[in-house]
Amino acid sequence: MSDKKAPTTKAPAEAQAATYQSLNRLTQETLGLFIRRATDAMSRSGTTELDASALQHIADRMAGGKDPALPKVYERNWSHLQQSFEQAFYARMRKFPLERLLVATFEQSLATRGQAAVTGQTLSRRVIPATIGALHQMVGPDLFNEYEERSRQLVEAVRTLEGDGGAWDKLYHHPQAQILVNDILVYIARYFTDVPKRRQWLVGYMERNLPTAKDAAEQDWVFEDASFHLLVGGLYSSLARQLDDPAQRARHVKRYGPENIALVDDVLAALEADRQRVVG
Repeated sequence: MSDKKAPTTKAPAEAQAATYQSLNRLTQETLGLFIRRATDAMSRSGTTELDASALQHIADRMAGGKDPALPKVYERNWSHLQQSFEQAFYARMRKFPLERLLVATFEQSLATRGQAAVTGQTLSRRVIPATIGALHQMVGPDLFNEYEERSRQLVEAVRTLEGDGGAWDKLYHHPQAQILVNDILVYIARYFTDVPKRRQWLVGYMERNLPTAKDAAEQDWVFEDASFHLLVGGLYSSLARQLDDPAQRARHVKRYGPENIALVDDVLAALEADRQRVVG
């Protein structure tokens, strides 16, 4: 399988505007700090202007991260930027509901918003766009787009009945939504017949496609073997529970055929065996 970058989609205008405002705030604060440093230098020297070399010295200190006030500027504005990026992503998720339904399967493994992820225990929220990219590769663009459109049609149908306020809560538990997600999971099960190979591939894929961490806590988090099982185990957790119920299992056998359900059973067993081996 090729190792392409995760696909990107242009953010809606309001999300872009929020991001631009955050970047503008960072620029203004950085320029303000530069002006304060220049003013301080003039006060110390008793002059009303600085030559080019003195200004360059101030700029070099800031560019090199040596100004003690600069980390606070970055930290303060990074939170605004992060919120803007999340708003942009979830605005995209509203436009692409299949992705939102898939993310909901492993939502319980994600770090609480605003808290740092712990390697091996929780997943950083930075995995979300990279996971969608990996799923795009396994499903293929034509089938993914077909199911995306089916998801949009379902959203509109649920909105008609529930209104915008209750649509998403109802959608997560809608039987047709579960079918759409299960169709994807049954389809990609063939990629997990060799779990160690797929685990190594996904760990490497995440290393290359995770968005850059901007704070110390996030920089310490890595996607490793335990993270693979948190993610993939989450993806398949609901389907696994359904297959444990005889009535639901019978419906799945009727929809997907006994061979495909047997394949899913084998994959679930292989995932658990690999988890015990590498995580314990």
